[in-house]
Amino acid sequence: MAVNWQTAPFTFTGTPQIIFGIGTLHKLVDVLPEGTRRVLFVMGGFGQSNADKWKRVADSLAAASIAYDIVSIRHEPTVEWVDEAVERCRSGAPVDAVIAIGGGSAMDAGKAVSAMLTTEPGDTVLHYLEGQPSFRAHKGSKVFFVAVPTTSGTGSEMTKNAVISIKGGFKRSLRHDRFIPDVAIVDGSLTMSCKASVKAASGLDALTQLIESYVSTKASPMTDALALSGIEAAAGSLLPICTSDAENVELHERMAYASMMSGITLAHAGLGLVHGFAAPLGGQFPIPHGVICGTLLAEVTRRNIEHLRLAEGEAAAVAAIGLAKYAAVGALVTGHPKEDVEGCRVRLVETLEAWTESLQIQRLGAYGVHAENLDAVLAASDNKQSPIQLDKAVMREVLLARI
Repeated sequence: MAVNWQTAPFTFTGTPQIIFGIGTLHKLVDVLPEGTRRVLFVMGGFGQSNADKWKRVADSLAAASIAYDIVSIRHEPTVEWVDEAVERCRSGAPVDAVIAIGGGSAMDAGKAVSAMLTTEPGDTVLHYLEGQPSFRAHKGSKVFFVAVPTTSGTGSEMTKNAVISIKGGFKRSLRHDRFIPDVAIVDGSLTMSCKASVKAASGLDALTQLIESYVSTKASPMTDALALSGIEAAAGSLLPICTSDAENVELHERMAYASMMSGITLAHAGLGLVHGFAAPLGGQFPIPHGVICGTLLAEVTRRNIEHLRLAEGEAAAVAAIGLAKYAAVGALVTGHPKEDVEGCRVRLVETLEAWTESLQIQRLGAYGVHAENLDAVLAASDNKQSPIQLDKAVMREVLLARI
């Protein structure tokens, strides 16, 4: 669709220094601050799944006389994990940089550790989480932070917040403009060792972020351009890397690009109902974030389009933009002629449904979600920056359709 220049003023706060491409992991030592003598790695299973690449990293550090420590993260970071990792790091020699290598959980964990290392000893990350009674603003300082994603999903190597789990089944954000990583090394080859199920769920998370930020009421011409380029990259790579072309490094690179774009666009344009459901569902049930996004994307897209068609009065103008954007996404994802806007929207929903099935994304019921326990989820859910505000009754129908 044509660029809409009749847009509200917008702010673009920037990105990390981006080093993108196959094999760029070898540049890690080069991006560290001059005089670096010790670094802290926050990692998932990278050392095992990419043993050869990890050995090259370790050897390059040794050649530069840089020592390192490692803290392992195998789950979404909790308050307790962050506090313990920070205290463990403080008990040794000072670190000059924190390097997160892994999926979204490793990115969030590394971001939080980098920020908390500049606070007073004995402090807790709980004090800096939004929505907490004890909340106080973080001053925004951090240890030099490098993000190296090994999944193509959350795009958190581009964002300023870290999502931390707290007791009671909730997730809260540690957020500051200066928490954006100093450097992001996005090497698509690092994602090739992921299981197909991880590629599928994380890839649908990235696609959800791209679509939701593109149709968002906060979108701008800048985020639109980035989102569309990411959607195009994901549309041609997500299904093949999970099925018939799992060893194609170029397709993994495209998906890594899509994920990176999704992080930028969500940070500047916001998200929609799928992510409005994701926090309460993920907090109350043991559902991976990517699975939530993947299982809900088609149904939320269907309901949004249905209700955008019904908009009247002042809402009709906003709805028209949303409908046009969904048609543009449909043309990109399906290849359907863009002149047939209604056909593009229909094909979009059909394609997203087909992908959900072919990628074997589980339904919510597999994780203990039932019709009887939706009230608490709905009470904590919202439409965010969706182009249409669905009421709680329709939101319940969306969840019921995916149980």
